[in-house]
Amino acid sequence: MRGRETLPALAEIELSQWRSAEQLRELGWRRMLAALHFAEQNVPFYRARFAEYGVRAALVQSPDDLLRFPVLTRADLRAHGRELVAEGFVGRLHASGTGGSTGEPVQFQFDHPTYERRVAAAMRSDGWAGGRLGDREVHLWGTSFGETLAKRAKRSLHEAVLRKKLICAYDLSERRLAAALDEIARYRPALIIGYTNALYQAARYALASGRALPAPRGVVSSAERLFVHQRATIERAFGAPVFDRYGCREMMLLASECERHAGKHINAEGVFIELLRDGRHALPGEAGEVVVTDLLCRSMPLIRYKNQDVAVAAAAPCACGRGLPMLASVEGRVLDLLVGPDGQLLAGELFPQLIKDQPTIARYQVYQDRRRAITVRLVPGKGFQPETATLIERTVRRHLGERAEVRIQIVDRIPLTSSGKHRVTLSEVPVELNRGTSG
Repeated sequence: MRGRETLPALAEIELSQWRSAEQLRELGWRRMLAALHFAEQNVPFYRARFAEYGVRAALVQSPDDLLRFPVLTRADLRAHGRELVAEGFVGRLHASGTGGSTGEPVQFQFDHPTYERRVAAAMRSDGWAGGRLGDREVHLWGTSFGETLAKRAKRSLHEAVLRKKLICAYDLSERRLAAALDEIARYRPALIIGYTNALYQAARYALASGRALPAPRGVVSSAERLFVHQRATIERAFGAPVFDRYGCREMMLLASECERHAGKHINAEGVFIELLRDGRHALPGEAGEVVVTDLLCRSMPLIRYKNQDVAVAAAAPCACGRGLPMLASVEGRVLDLLVGPDGQLLAGELFPQLIKDQPTIARYQVYQDRRRAITVRLVPGKGFQPETATLIERTVRRHLGERAEVRIQIVDRIPLTSSGKHRVTLSEVPVELNRGTSG
């Protein structure tokens, strides 16, 4: 009715997902080249930066040629925002930003047609999880701060028409979790979408309190890394499969699981993902730093944007028959990796695996400062004993060596990030994915 492109875009990608892997690679590559040419010709920042690096879009023949082009960083977004807007763009730009879970908030802009195509990609992955247009959905998600009454009313009307109910995920106290579960039981959604940790905490509370919930068709986890034990707990509490999703606020959906749960399909019609390792493209099965290009936005295009995540590419397409390229896993942010005194790397996944078997710990967070000193913050639960803290400290030292500086800190609470997420690990030590050693 409003002439938007969302539904036509959805119909288009519902068909294109069934193209062969080769056809979708060719489509993505053509769009990548078009994005490079557009940026060079129309965006002051890229024109100057490409010239500085001595590269030109016309000389790009293969993905390896992209390695000579500069990456776009969060620092670039903060320092050169105006220069990243395309010359001659006509239309309204929507301002947005991310609080920066690494302490680096950034602002960016996009046009409405780009947003509509991003929404279409999310709707396609909702369908993989069992969602259908017009179904009831519950979103256990963050809410906007400082909304005007008019904007709040408009958003509420929009959510009501689309049958989407938003439950704030910031407060994870037992009182709020109980209220959220009451709301889910009343609303009986077909799809539940939420921050991974908020879903996990709600699931734990439901199981501990013996709450029986009406089963949705699927539960979509996003915004935070999903661990194996969290998936099992969420599925048991809600009686439905979990479909994990990967995205970033700057470009929304990047990749998501289908019904096979064998990795994440990349939204290849909308983004081009490179995984960088040792100055080259990582091979399937190797971890690499995520560098992503928005293939559709022509107002403030983000070209080869380094979003500070680490992922692993799959070696083959999914058995579901979709030709979309696959990520085997998203390992987490580079800054979620801990660095030992001799440069050894410790994956943040150690801590969920270790602490999931410690029921007397209510919450926790691991912090590493620039000196590589590690602080494990623990919120004790009922029956907590000092021996538990000793076990955790001993395990960290076993992996990082006795010279590692490790301390356990008992605290009353662990604050969420400004966007309402819970970070399992926080590190101020820069990490480079080079062989053998790390900064």
